[in-house]
Amino acid sequence: MGVDVRSVMLVGVLLSALTVLLLAQAGRAFPAERRRHLRIWTVGLLLQPVAWALLALRGQLPEMASIAFGNGLLLLGFAEMCRAVRGFQGLPERRWLWWGVVAAATLLLLWFAGGQPHYSARVLVNSSTAMVLLGGIALALSPALGQGGFSAARLTGAFAGMGMLTAVWRFAEHSLAPRVDGSLFEAGPSDLVVFVYACVGVMFLSLGFVLMHTERAYEDLRKLASVDPLTGVLARNGLSEQGQRLLSEMRRHGRPLSMLLMDMDQFKAVNDSLGHEAGDRLLRHLAERARLVLRGEDVLARLGGDEFVAMLPSTDGAGAGVVAERLREALHHAHMLFHGEEVPVPLSIGVAEARPDDTLDDLLKRADLAMYRAKRAGGDRVELAAAR
Repeated sequence: MGVDVRSVMLVGVLLSALTVLLLAQAGRAFPAERRRHLRIWTVGLLLQPVAWALLALRGQLPEMASIAFGNGLLLLGFAEMCRAVRGFQGLPERRWLWWGVVAAATLLLLWFAGGQPHYSARVLVNSSTAMVLLGGIALALSPALGQGGFSAARLTGAFAGMGMLTAVWRFAEHSLAPRVDGSLFEAGPSDLVVFVYACVGVMFLSLGFVLMHTERAYEDLRKLASVDPLTGVLARNGLSEQGQRLLSEMRRHGRPLSMLLMDMDQFKAVNDSLGHEAGDRLLRHLAERARLVLRGEDVLARLGGDEFVAMLPSTDGAGAGVVAERLREALHHAHMLFHGEEVPVPLSIGVAEARPDDTLDDLLKRADLAMYRAKRAGGDRVELAAAR
């Protein structure tokens, strides 16, 4: 083929070492709870240069050590990568299963290297095991393969699938034309493609795995910015995103959409008399009671302070008024308990039905005006904004 296989192995050793350094540096940027799977992957990656060194020393080491243990370590590296991906995806790692597959393959390689030497038999063992391990990675990432657009999981899964296909090609070639004698230094077309993938492809798999961690860290930050940490409901940023979505769906499907703007009438008095711990408990109490009254498709958010917003899809102003009264009554009859003392939760609620040309700010302003009318009327009541 005109390609020096030892040179390909050397490139694999260097790339593996550089990728290990990259993973070690990248792992420091992630929270401690996110580093475990990167550590497992890094261990698998560290086995690669050792494996290639053993394979490159064929002829200078006993065949069994070079061939069986070299290939065994290579496969064990892929097994650890499979474990890391499965764990990252929230699936059972099943390390004993993967280690058992590699141990069985290594025993067969020992037999076909020393007991009954057969080159193609070794290739078949190696290729079938690689198919299982790379298939395990691709299968764990298969949900991402069915999604549109770019994602690191989709790219990594596709690259693992590509490696599985190269192993299938090599398996088929040696099944159709088996050779008793031979070595990887006399590589055929499929052998060479597999070697290049195992040397160079591991780097791309590793980069994809790091990107998967980066994407998840970004998603965690996005959720942190979208969720109010005190009450667990959406924060203002989350309301903006969900509100725009609901307004778009209202216009597209012609269904009504209404908003409730809630404000506690005695929140400052509770804070001043009982302290901020009681105020925080009061906010959580309101969020919990509101969740019990609202439907699953309704959106609940905290604007800030003691102001909460609920958006009710497929609900007109009159229906939203009924929901608001139900919510006010639920809080009226379920006082918060604080150190054995009942704390009432009077609530003023403004209700506004969205118009076709409303922005989220427009809807908020009209609900806000209705809520302040409720407060001026004495509080603990519901007011509906004017339809036009």
